Amino acid sequence: MKKTISLLIVGLGVIFSCKEKAKEAKTVSDSLSVATEIKEPEKENAQIINSTFDKIQQLTGAKNDTVYVTNYWATWCGPCVDEIPDFVALQNEYKDKKVKFIFVNVDAPEDQQSEVIPFVQKNKMKNVYRIPVEELIAKIGSINPELAEGIPVTIIQKGDRKEGFLGSQPKVTVDAKIKEYLK
Repeated sequence: MKKTISLLIVGLGVIFSCKEKAKEAKTVSDSLSVATEIKEPEKENAQIINSTFDKIQQLTGAKNDTVYVTNYWATWCGPCVDEIPDFVALQNEYKDKKVKFIFVNVDAPEDQQSEVIPFVQKNKMKNVYRIPVEELIAKIGSINPELAEGIPVTIIQKGDRKEGFLGSQPKVTVDAKIKEYLK
């Protein structure tokens, strides 16, 4: 799988910041059904909703007073794995505020059961979606071309105001940005 992902990335001319996979994945069939509309996963389940980049943008681009923090990540990306506990902690800290965290996984479909779901369960993640890595590569540049250079990518947005960050983000930085957007 590591070689397949590397070849895909090189073939598309993109150099990802995450090149290591925590461990080799087992091949299993993808039992997730494709969602026809964006909806939140069950709060107590490690359910991952298959979606598209455009639907995620539609959800987070709502013209309301909610701050959306969208994190694009993969289990094979060390910096992604390292920052997830901080994002989950912030999600819990802001659960009663107008802040919504969206986690968008880009692992291969065959890795969902063996890699992603156990990771989501272990970290008690909520609001987890999945899009193909190829789609992320092709479309994330519409926000900022530099964001197409790797993962993790974090987008913080409220209404028409939007900022994107490439690479692992410290908890204090994300927290400060959320507070800035809540003003």
